[in-house]
Amino acid sequence: MSKRLPLIGSDDALAPALLEGNEWLTDLLEHGRVTPKGSTVGRYITGNPRYTSFASASEIAGRTGVNVATVVRFAQNLGFEGWREFQLHLRHRYLGMLLPSAVLRAQGTGEGRSAIEGALRRDGENLEAALRTVNFEQAEKVAALIAQAPRTLVVSSGSYAAVGHAFAHLAQFMGYNVTLETRGGAHVVAALASYRPGDVVVAISFWRIVKHVLLTTEYCRSEGITTVALTDSLFSPLAKAADHTLIVPTESVSFFQSMTAAMSLVYGLLSELHRLGGEQVAETIERTERVYAELDVLVT
Repeated sequence: MSKRLPLIGSDDALAPALLEGNEWLTDLLEHGRVTPKGSTVGRYITGNPRYTSFASASEIAGRTGVNVATVVRFAQNLGFEGWREFQLHLRHRYLGMLLPSAVLRAQGTGEGRSAIEGALRRDGENLEAALRTVNFEQAEKVAALIAQAPRTLVVSSGSYAAVGHAFAHLAQFMGYNVTLETRGGAHVVAALASYRPGDVVVAISFWRIVKHVLLTTEYCRSEGITTVALTDSLFSPLAKAADHTLIVPTESVSFFQSMTAAMSLVYGLLSELHRLGGEQVAETIERTERVYAELDVLVT
């Protein structure tokens, strides 16, 4: 049975909620090689998620009475490259507990910069972070699973479904049996009725995870259906629910999440599916092009 970390110097009413359900930090601390000083850092993070989501390693060191190297090693001992990568997952988990209006307050207003410029710059930062943190070996494994699967169902909702729509549409264009379901409830039940082990379900949701996407993932995994999560934090309940998890940053300068890095990763998966499909995919694309012409779909 896991031990609950005591909260110290809590700066946020949501601090206890961050440990509920999956107890993500407790699990990490129990399975990582955490030193006594590292445990002090862990307790501070647990009690001060708002501050630690945005603070530098040196600022955390100053608040906890340890040196910067201890903060960096704390993250490394939990399986991350360093503080920046750990903090990226922590911040997405923290912001995912907030309502949209609270997200704006947590991020600041960004005075003195065009909102449009700020959004573009943030997306550039997200893509740079994705290049550092995406597990490309895992992504290639996911693409191979989809390429071999008889069927793949993509489950998503809301604006997140834009990522799923692009993936399903272009995969179908190459001849893969990939469909998208965004409605939940009886619709997802009907979509899954004939799914069996060997098929794949890709669940796409970020920050405040859509409940039916999480429940679908948990059910499918229990039935032996391969599950893939595309989300924005290893601390997300969706990441814990799936067999395979792909992580991308989604932070924006406003109340919503940016899908730029997620869309780029999906394009990468599609490119790998194209490569894996070889001549068969090339022939399917050529045949699909002829159908476009026959049905006079596009303006010429």
